[in-house]
Amino acid sequence: MIVSITKIELNSYSKLIAFFKFNGQIIKELKQANCKKYKVSNNWNFKVWYTMTLWESEHDINQFYRNGTHLEAMKQSKSFSYKIKSHRIQSADLINWKQAKKLFVS
Repeated sequence: MIVSITKIELNSYSKLIAFFKFNGQIIKELKQANCKKYKVSNNWNFKVWYTMTLWESEHDINQFYRNGTHLEAMKQSKSFSYKIKSHRIQSADLINWKQAKKLFVS
């Protein structure tokens, strides 16, 4: 199984509405995709968000990421986020947030 973890840093608090709009639509599509599990977490300041999804294969991930709302969100991401990073790891299940956030520490 593959865990995909993404860190999104919003440009400003005024971008929260745009982020929530896309994120809500993406979660709706995740429920219909081959995603096995997902979770979302924010940082204490609401400008940094983390997403984590569990997939059986790279094919399933790419099928989701390169279509629908997620594709549109990636196209428009520079308008609401200046920094997006992601990692993929092998794991049988989603990992805890403490472990996930350590992946983004330089």
